[in-house]
Amino acid sequence: MRVGKIILLNTPIGNLGDLTPRVLTALTEGETFAVEDTRVFRELLNHLGISLNGKKIFSLHDQSEQSQTQRMLELAKTGDLYVASEAGSPIVSDPAFPLVVAAYEMGIEVDSYSGVSSPIMALELSALPPIPFHFHGFLPREAGKRAKIFEEAGYGTHIFFEAPTRIEDTLDELSQLLPEVSVAVVRELSKKFQQVIRFKASEWTVRKKEVIFKGEFILLIYKNEAKAAMSGDLKELAQEMLVNKAGPKTLAKLLAAILQRSTKDIYSELTRQKKVD
Repeated sequence: MRVGKIILLNTPIGNLGDLTPRVLTALTEGETFAVEDTRVFRELLNHLGISLNGKKIFSLHDQSEQSQTQRMLELAKTGDLYVASEAGSPIVSDPAFPLVVAAYEMGIEVDSYSGVSSPIMALELSALPPIPFHFHGFLPREAGKRAKIFEEAGYGTHIFFEAPTRIEDTLDELSQLLPEVSVAVVRELSKKFQQVIRFKASEWTVRKKEVIFKGEFILLIYKNEAKAAMSGDLKELAQEMLVNKAGPKTLAKLLAAILQRSTKDIYSELTRQKKVD
């Protein structure tokens, strides 16, 4: 019995001309597919003139049960299993991640047939500094959680997916929280009505009339190193140090939060240095 593998297919995010030859061959010759939306996948094959005869198409979505993931793994043991989302990568904010982790744990080979990436395409069009960049996926629905993410985001360009029904409110909040940051709103990538609007967050009330609040949105913001916001936790720790003349434990916590390192490791370094001194 031939052992198969799991192959991730990066499908076009809008323009079918972005489909790579290797993915096209996989869609044409492949037999077994696990997809985010079976209806959308069948429509893609129809648009490409690919016959559905002989193809087995299974649903794999964010609410997939463990038993369904297990079924996909069993299929991959007997032959190649091709995994695709509605558009773009089946891993980025889409449901293939748990399947890939489980596949590696079972010793099943995983491969990826690359294609267009909406976060990278948005970064290219934004004209915001590309290094470092941070991809966050979809923003939370709750305004308070969004505000926390914006305020605690560090130096660099930050990339977010946002729903068309919330993008206006999100930018209203951002313009009040961080008026100094540079912003790019990218809409309908690779499609007929693709749109890129660049501005300072403080300019949003003037620029919002240029945006059509329909379609798929990616929001990018850039924080320069000097203006990256200090989180509430850091402020509290700094104040504690000033008021109480705090010792190495508090200082270790502060440095760990800034450097994104282990508090224990930094504390050990501080106390070891103190002994040497």
